[in-house]
Amino acid sequence: MGSSYFPPPREIRHNTLKPSVYFTDLRINDTPVVPGEKGVPLNRSITTMSVPAGDDGREEDNIIELSYRQSNIEIRFSTNSYLEAEKNRYSYRMVGLSDRWLLLPPGQKAVQFFNLPAGNYRFEIKAANNDGLWSDEVSTLHFRMKPSPFLSPWAWGLYGLMAIGAACFVLRYFTNKKLFEHRLELERIKEQNMKELTRARINFFTNISHDLKTPLTLVVDPLKQLKTMLPENNPCNAYVHLIEKNVNRIQRTISQLLQFREIESQKITLNRQPGDLIRFIGSIFSLFDFYANKKGIETDFNSFCESFYTRFDHDVIEKIFTNLFSNAVKYTTENGYVGVKVARASDEQIGANRNRMPGTEYLAFTVTNTGAEIPEERKESIFESFNRLSDRRPEFEGSTGLGLAIVKELVNNLGGRVSLASGNSRVAFTVVLPFTLLAERTDSGAESYDYTVSEIDNMLSEEDPSAWSDRHDRKACTIVVIEDDPNLRNYLEQRLSKFYNVYTVANGSEGVVKVERIAPQIVITDLMMPGTDGFGVCRSLRSNIKTSHIPIIVLSGMKDSDSKIRALEAGANVFLDKPLDMDFLLKQVDNLIRTQNELKERYSKKFIAEPSKLTISSMDEELLKKAMNYIEQNIDNNDYDVDAFAADMSIGRTLLYQKINDITGMSVKEFILDIRLKRAAQLLKESDLTIAEISVMTGFANPKYFSICFKRHFEVTPTEFKRKA
Repeated sequence: MGSSYFPPPREIRHNTLKPSVYFTDLRINDTPVVPGEKGVPLNRSITTMSVPAGDDGREEDNIIELSYRQSNIEIRFSTNSYLEAEKNRYSYRMVGLSDRWLLLPPGQKAVQFFNLPAGNYRFEIKAANNDGLWSDEVSTLHFRMKPSPFLSPWAWGLYGLMAIGAACFVLRYFTNKKLFEHRLELERIKEQNMKELTRARINFFTNISHDLKTPLTLVVDPLKQLKTMLPENNPCNAYVHLIEKNVNRIQRTISQLLQFREIESQKITLNRQPGDLIRFIGSIFSLFDFYANKKGIETDFNSFCESFYTRFDHDVIEKIFTNLFSNAVKYTTENGYVGVKVARASDEQIGANRNRMPGTEYLAFTVTNTGAEIPEERKESIFESFNRLSDRRPEFEGSTGLGLAIVKELVNNLGGRVSLASGNSRVAFTVVLPFTLLAERTDSGAESYDYTVSEIDNMLSEEDPSAWSDRHDRKACTIVVIEDDPNLRNYLEQRLSKFYNVYTVANGSEGVVKVERIAPQIVITDLMMPGTDGFGVCRSLRSNIKTSHIPIIVLSGMKDSDSKIRALEAGANVFLDKPLDMDFLLKQVDNLIRTQNELKERYSKKFIAEPSKLTISSMDEELLKKAMNYIEQNIDNNDYDVDAFAADMSIGRTLLYQKINDITGMSVKEFILDIRLKRAAQLLKESDLTIAEISVMTGFANPKYFSICFKRHFEVTPTEFKRKA
């Protein structure tokens, strides 16, 4: 056994051992990592991972996955060089953060990293012994730092979508803003054009009004002379009265046009005179009591004071409140209510933009009536002149459209304001006007109220129907007239009642009900009416099986071709322009009734038809074809009667009888027999069957009864008919 020799320490000059680095500990967020615990990224000890990569299995096995909450780590390590270990040195780098090697101070055996960003890292470290001899061996740890959910690819995708959405929103916002500005500009231009159009219309009608005054004078005076020359019991007096009344309406419209033109051009001069304002307005309102009582309307005048002495233009105030009271009473339903309330105006009623002059007091006059409500979108336009901007004329819009426009212009000239509120079947106009209270109580003198009296006379004349005659005899045909103008309605009734039974209604909805109940031969309807207009009447009648066969004549003052086309498309048979030529209207009615009779003759028993080969062109002929098909299907069934036929048609017996009679002029039983006999005649003409066989095939069990019916129907026996065929 040989002996070994160890040189003494003084003979050892250099340490030639190249040290290896071993990982001793891993701390996350200053907490030691214990493999196997919940939430710990290591499933084995850190010391087993301290060998160089590739020497201990796959590199993937050495990857330490950390969450975004584990971004603060501390790596501790050691070496196998124990000779003067305090002089050992370490150099490291974290590939992924930096490729540069960093040298640790002597004796330091730990490295810390804070707030590592997401990504893949490779920690590399090597050591030098006490003599500064560096090892070629590099120990490695692999880390994979997962990103925060807010920085994950899905999150970035979401951020991208949100950015795109925000960009689209901004783009759409500015696009919509530009479109909105464009629409506002178009509305401004439209409004300006409408004002210019209205001004042009007023100028035109003003000029026409001046030209009409001369011929109207030549109508009025000769009419008065004619009236004095006719005896009181002469039937022509009714026509004279009608002409006189409508001439007065034309004169009043002309006066309103000229008056409105004068107000709008601001040529009106105010003539303020002292007087009791409350008493003056109350007197104007009391003049409407007679008209209100005729309609059973309850009236009420309520003021915060009994008298208010001030200076005001009596003529202007009279026109303002006469138009308001007239409008309220005229459009109040029977047994309704019209009330006037006078009070001191509130700050809200006066308006924030108005400067209150010293000594000036604002009064609010509210005129309320029950009746048809005014839609929100119409509240501003109702004060405009000629405010009928649609084909439909609402119930609150039955005159020229100048009354409320005159009110607004006059109120503006007085420095006041007018507003409208509507709801709960009530309409309220509020006028706010400034006045200066007078200490001395003096009156301007006698007041005439000519404008108010003229307006009331006009209202009474419109409500006074003429006593037309020639209605006592019952006629063969019936007509329903649907017309909202009382004068034209009464005149049509007078002219038509000489030849027909005439029923009149004032609006479309009531007219449809009346037509369905009466089942007339002709319907005459106006196009512009409150509620259901003429287009609605046509559509309702044509879509109802009870009334689909009734001819309709439409009357209209609208001469544009579009209205005529729409009326014909809705189901009208004839379109007549106003003013009417009554002789032409009577001829049209006669032609339509004659056409209806010819249609009945077409299907009468004197005409041999082939039911299955009829050309269908209307709802009524479709109904007739359906009826004939059911009869043909059961033509050999002797038990097929009216009840079975009505059940097949799915129509009540009464309505079925009415429709068959209106179209063919026959009862249902006669109609069934007529189809069977026509079929029998066709078989006699086209086949070699015997009369007995044909009688059985067409539902006649008894050949003798068949022969009797056939001879009565065609005035020839079956044998003679077959021989001639």
